[in-house]
Amino acid sequence: MDVWFQPPINRLLAGVLLGIAGLFFSLCIRRFVFACRLTGDLSSAQWFVRAIRCLIIALTAAAWSAGFFWNQSWMLIIGLIILCQELYEGAILGAALRSGRKIEKGETPL
Repeated sequence: MDVWFQPPINRLLAGVLLGIAGLFFSLCIRRFVFACRLTGDLSSAQWFVRAIRCLIIALTAAAWSAGFFWNQSWMLIIGLIILCQELYEGAILGAALRSGRKIEKGETPL
């Protein structure tokens, strides 16, 4: 089996990525709580989308960590595809929310 990194380095990368996953998961929880506190406000939806972005980054970092830990390149590729697709959708949704907020204020959305 072809490995990208040798055993001491891949375990280190897996640990670093697992730490990043934990950091972004805690940030995700904080943003979800902040979005719930702003219930009824228009900015609540934006904070909710930001929390989902952090959750996707955390899950992708966890998948990459498992990929490095077990030397499975398909986990790295699947994680990259999911990350790109979800961040693209989140960016489109965030742009729509910002545009809608400007429309409600009476400004031009561009």
